[in-house]
Amino acid sequence: MLPVVFYDGPGKWTAETNFLQRTELSDVFEKYIPKFDYELVNLNEYSEQDIANFGDTLSLVMIIDKIRSSEGISILKRLPEGYLDKLKGGIPPHLYDVLANVITVFMTRINAPVDEIEKVTEHLDQRRLKEMFTFIDNYDVQETRREAKAEGEKKRNLEIALNLIRMGMSNDIIAQATGLPPDEIEALRKQAGTNPH
Repeated sequence: MLPVVFYDGPGKWTAETNFLQRTELSDVFEKYIPKFDYELVNLNEYSEQDIANFGDTLSLVMIIDKIRSSEGISILKRLPEGYLDKLKGGIPPHLYDVLANVITVFMTRINAPVDEIEKVTEHLDQRRLKEMFTFIDNYDVQETRREAKAEGEKKRNLEIALNLIRMGMSNDIIAQATGLPPDEIEALRKQAGTNPH
């Protein structure tokens, strides 16, 4: 048995690699504590290509773990050709549940909606690894939220502008209140059937 620690945190690993020396009260309970060193593998020193070359289930877990933000999803587009197909045949059935849990954690970390997490894990349950991440190919949670927020603000400003037009306010006041450009205010006036004051 070879003990291995996979490290993917920020900065340099500074902890002791001897299990006995890492254990609290080791001087008191020394004779009861297993004595061994573990092998440290710093994942930050490996690209996703390097990790994919391992070609096993653990390699997929380590690649997924490298995705720390919505921008990091581009890692999935850079996987070697045939990697997922090759992997599919080598994953024991009992590890699919573990993979589903890992993927759920990764997608939760980047604030993916629950329904999208379910889509991905459903593909995994059906052993359709290749299609698993295709729908999030260009997925960017933060950008999606920004767009939705901007769209909501625009809609609200248009409603406010329309109400101000009906109240007889001038284009200057409406522009100051909503931030809408003059041409949009004019278009709203025409829609409302009123003239500028």
